[in-house]
Amino acid sequence: MSERVVAVSGASGFVGGVIARALAGAGSRVIDLGRRPGGPYEHRGYSLAMPVADALLEGVDTVIHCAYDLSLTDARAIEAVNVQGTRSLVEVANRSAVRVVLVSSMSAYAETKQIYGQAKLRSERIVLASGGEVLRLGLVWGSGEGGMIGTLRRLARLPVVPVFGRDLYQFMVHAEDVGAAFVKFIGDPPFGEALGLAHPARVPFERVLGYANDGRTPRFVHIPWTPTYGALRLAELARLPLPVRADSLLGLVRPAAHVPNAEYWSEHGLQLRPFGSGPDSG
Repeated sequence: MSERVVAVSGASGFVGGVIARALAGAGSRVIDLGRRPGGPYEHRGYSLAMPVADALLEGVDTVIHCAYDLSLTDARAIEAVNVQGTRSLVEVANRSAVRVVLVSSMSAYAETKQIYGQAKLRSERIVLASGGEVLRLGLVWGSGEGGMIGTLRRLARLPVVPVFGRDLYQFMVHAEDVGAAFVKFIGDPPFGEALGLAHPARVPFERVLGYANDGRTPRFVHIPWTPTYGALRLAELARLPLPVRADSLLGLVRPAAHVPNAEYWSEHGLQLRPFGSGPDSG
């Protein structure tokens, strides 16, 4: 790992930061691709919405593409920025003979209705068609987590917590396992198809909310998700501030059925810990 140069787009975000720290700790030289410097890594200016120059990946062995603009809610803007921005980065990587690993999501599956999941699917096709690789992350948990778990923490601390249906579940992955998986993966031969990075056991959503509430079971109330989704979409159109995006709600109530190629990690010497195990289990 000591001679490997890895560029991480979105290294200033939660998941990108987890990946960058693990790579740096394993001896890689990490380059942060982002709009502004601010972290401990070498920085190169990069934005999904801007043209990509070949010089961006000069001297890079692997680019891990984690950047995604979550502020966008319009499907056309998401396509123009997130999907076509991915295409631009992949084209530069191909010209420079740089390995590409896309950080995707378990929300990206064939039947998804979620805008985010569909955008990730289109980005996956671009990356895989170019010879790159795709890791679909589950919901990341662990000490100091942000992202969706951070949102769920705020939700779980309400006096009464809405739950949008019964028998809901998520596939989970610990932050430390995410880092270890990326260190291992970029040192292994290419895999060539979408690979899930999550423990294969379904975790009931109410249990996830209990973890988000520091182990204390919230007071739940079950309500229909469809009117809530509609209200959130209307609020987004009115540009009102919201605690959760409508598209995120859709991802929670319609999860993937399974983790693709889940056996890969144990076959390659990495045991993903089950949700709730370890000292930070809540």
